[in-house]
Amino acid sequence: MKATRTDVARMAGVSTATVSNVLNNSDKVKEETMLRVLDAMSRLNYQPNMIARSLSTRKTMQIGLILEDARNPYYGGIIQYFESRARENGYFVNICVGTSDLDDYWDNFVSRGLDGAFVTALPYRYNLDNLYRLLENDIKLVVSGNINTDFRRISSIENDYPNAMRQAIAYLAELGHEDIAYLSGLGRELNCDLRCGAYLEQMEKLGFACRDGLLVDGSFPYATNVQAGYSQAVRLMESGKRFTAAVCGNDLMAIGAIRAFREKGLRIPEDVSVMGFDGIAMGRYITPALTTMEVDAKTFGEKAFDLLYTNMVQDTTGFYLNKLRLVEGESTARRR
Repeated sequence: MKATRTDVARMAGVSTATVSNVLNNSDKVKEETMLRVLDAMSRLNYQPNMIARSLSTRKTMQIGLILEDARNPYYGGIIQYFESRARENGYFVNICVGTSDLDDYWDNFVSRGLDGAFVTALPYRYNLDNLYRLLENDIKLVVSGNINTDFRRISSIENDYPNAMRQAIAYLAELGHEDIAYLSGLGRELNCDLRCGAYLEQMEKLGFACRDGLLVDGSFPYATNVQAGYSQAVRLMESGKRFTAAVCGNDLMAIGAIRAFREKGLRIPEDVSVMGFDGIAMGRYITPALTTMEVDAKTFGEKAFDLLYTNMVQDTTGFYLNKLRLVEGESTARRR
């Protein structure tokens, strides 16, 4: 038979109210009493009824994590560290991956009474006004990748992609490259791709002519996977434009681009230097090992939860800018 709160109280020699205070981390309970209650819970294998608890606390201790593409290993690290931090604080994480329109999730979040959500998906995948309606239902939010968000109302965490792109172009320039392509996967018309503006800015700053065709845009419904990297590399080669290096929107695209270049007889890095973003583990094990601008997934995942937790507990919003670092592999070399 499943143990009840009354069973725990009887074994610990306390009232059911004291058991409730322990469950709610109340400072009203003495340490000795708390340890006795926790010991009774452990011995009885007591599992609190979260539904009943939520009725009294008005908190379900559940949060949502909305991803852009779970097939990208980059998100695996974020899930791992975000969820680990959430579990440490007693929260259950609902991981959601929409195949098309993410707005379908919002009503579900409201009906299930989620306390908060972390949305890391491209802005065109959801309606920002619908996101704001979650706030009206006391669901706190952290977003990533949407610069149009009202940061006075919603917390935000961003990777510093503009500075990372400037570092990538400067690194390739030091290797003697001037004809540097950028395979976006997204498009210059989407202001969410902060790498794009930084690419054009840095190319102009260094005096490199970014000829039409060296910036290869994606197209709707936009993809930043291996296939997208492959197809955009093919488009780049078919354009007939001269290039000696290519920066890709992420590591998966870089892996696809390397395959396309090789199929056309180009050697990596002797003929073309290739760089990616994110620093996924897979990039270290391909041949040649990928040069990339690495995201600290642990810091990103933990900080994302910390921002959400602060918002849920203290009702304050915040912002965090996550720095990237250059990891030099074997896919880049000095221009011949």
